[in-house]
Amino acid sequence: MNSFTRLFNPLGVAVVGATADTNRAGGQALYALTQYGYAGGVLPVNPNYDKLGKHRCYRGITEIDQPCDVAVVAVPAQHVPGVIEQCGNHGIPFAVVLGGGFREAGPEGVANEERMLAAARKGGVRLIGPNCLGFVNIHQRVYAGFGSITKPPDLKPGPVSAVIQSGGFGNSLVIQTAVAGVGFRYVVASGNESDIKAPELINAFVDDPETKVILAYLEGVADGRALMAAARRALAAGKPVIVLKSGNTQQGLRAAASHTANLTSSYDVFRAALKQCGVIEVRDTHEAADYAQCFATGRLARGRNVVVMGGSGGSAVAFSDAADEVGLKLTPLSTQTMAVLRENLPSVASLENPVDYAAGFTTDANAPRFVRAIDAILADPDVHQVGVLLATSTGRTMYNGVAGVAQALKKTDKPVMLFCSIPYDVAPEGFDLIAAEKIPMQPSPRRVAYAMATLADFSDALERRERLASPPHVTPRPLPSLPAGAATLDENQSKNVLRAFGVPVTNDQLLVPGAAVPANVMYPVAVKVVSRDIAHKSDIGGVRLNVPDATQLEKAVTEVLANAKRAAPQANIAGVLVSEMISDGLETIVGVVNDPCFGPVVAFGLGGILAETIRDVTYRVAPFDKVEAHAMVRDIRGAKLFDGVRGQPARDVDALAELLMAVSEMAWLLRDRLAEMDINPVLVRPAGKGVVAADALIVLRALR
Repeated sequence: MNSFTRLFNPLGVAVVGATADTNRAGGQALYALTQYGYAGGVLPVNPNYDKLGKHRCYRGITEIDQPCDVAVVAVPAQHVPGVIEQCGNHGIPFAVVLGGGFREAGPEGVANEERMLAAARKGGVRLIGPNCLGFVNIHQRVYAGFGSITKPPDLKPGPVSAVIQSGGFGNSLVIQTAVAGVGFRYVVASGNESDIKAPELINAFVDDPETKVILAYLEGVADGRALMAAARRALAAGKPVIVLKSGNTQQGLRAAASHTANLTSSYDVFRAALKQCGVIEVRDTHEAADYAQCFATGRLARGRNVVVMGGSGGSAVAFSDAADEVGLKLTPLSTQTMAVLRENLPSVASLENPVDYAAGFTTDANAPRFVRAIDAILADPDVHQVGVLLATSTGRTMYNGVAGVAQALKKTDKPVMLFCSIPYDVAPEGFDLIAAEKIPMQPSPRRVAYAMATLADFSDALERRERLASPPHVTPRPLPSLPAGAATLDENQSKNVLRAFGVPVTNDQLLVPGAAVPANVMYPVAVKVVSRDIAHKSDIGGVRLNVPDATQLEKAVTEVLANAKRAAPQANIAGVLVSEMISDGLETIVGVVNDPCFGPVVAFGLGGILAETIRDVTYRVAPFDKVEAHAMVRDIRGAKLFDGVRGQPARDVDALAELLMAVSEMAWLLRDRLAEMDINPVLVRPAGKGVVAADALIVLRALR
């Protein structure tokens, strides 16, 4: 495990604040290390005891005379900095700080945390926590913690490692996954993450050859780019990362100059970041358990073609509905496969996919025929995954179905999963065989379909991992001149910045107040007031469209200036912009926000005045390549508009993708200055005619 070897495989564990009282954290930690079979040194530290159980109790850390790699610290917060200092002086490289009373507890807690971290850095001690349950190494029986993480059910060894930022609920995720039959390697409850944070732990799991699946419960991430980098390393290593994120709701839209900022929540950004790295995001604990079951088998789908078979027609219909939702294809079976099915399944069976072999078929007498049928389906080259819908089969019929699947799995590397809705006591032999053979099973056909789709999605990500596993390189270029401090640029200034990065904009002429209307205007035109103090010009009557001639242009100029002065008398008005009218463009919005965790993020959606009404928007963390830009366009619900509907022409999606990629490069290169940006609308013209930015707003932050 590289730098974490001594943490997860310690020769000895000290429990500072150890006690015989198992109602207290120090007592629970000592009990767990003693009772669960840890083979290393158990080293209680408490000056009030000479001995605890069979263990000598040390008066202080400096008295420890055995190898010790981890100190579990269960003392009040004000004493923790001194304990960490002693760990550093005594050469103990890791400490697990269980208790609270740090930054979550106000100014005094902040001071405690600062002193603790200073002592850790001085002594070279790495910290888990504080305010955490600790960690376990299931394989080596290291239970360095307290609370639910050290209590039944006893986790079984397996290939899944987990980091959970919440102790109680995070451990609920672990327990539900374990109840589903999944074994664990490491579980770390990281708490406040004052020092060691979730991305660093994910990296450690990537480096561990025995960890095959990574599970994470996250409430917040301080460094989003570090999380993305860890997820990309996991993808490159072929290790699925399953993430459950909480704290996602948006209680109210924040005040912001741009539409993009009002359209964006931290959860939008988080989901976009995960998607770019091939992470599997789940919304509830049962999904994590379902998917971990499947990934723990090591079987991956090579495509989205699936077959389901069973004795319940209703289950097959429910599966089919869900399959449509998640993009699975119920593939037709080959002629050879159909011949085997006709020979082995009853005459009343329906052989078209879904295959209905009729209720009660899997009797002892028919078991060999069932095996031949499922073998043939799995051997069909067009089939990527198989679901067996046992539904309410009981007793021997249920057992024979499971046994047939177990036998078939030994001859294929394709994923097979079961649906069964009966309780354990109705068919214990069958359930015991499922557990022994580690066959993924879900309690509904819908969940089978979603698990199959997740396997296929991850396989898709693996096919693209060379591209996904590292962000595209952005070549530095000379940056345009910008104001030194925080500032909002008006439309004319904003478009000049866009031009510098190769973003196509409308042909414009700036008229300062009192200037004569130029004679070389190509009508019709748009007239817009230009002011850095007026973000949304149309809201105050600062825009006139389709102005047909010079007379109407003079009138429009007068009107928009008057409206602007009336609505915002203190506004700095630079003049009006006379812009070409593009009449054949589909309105979209492209924007940038600078997220505090992930940095610059590009948003794309349908634009114009409806941008904030319909909220059909997708996001990507910058920078990204053209392939990702195309995917962005296809992600929105209204993507079919770009193909041409109701007599409208297909749109220049390739030019739109080029613009999105250019904006992502601009956002990255200006990341130290760019706070928000709107290009609204971006007009997407018919195929071959390109795109054009018709309006823009850039908000700069002061150089840090």
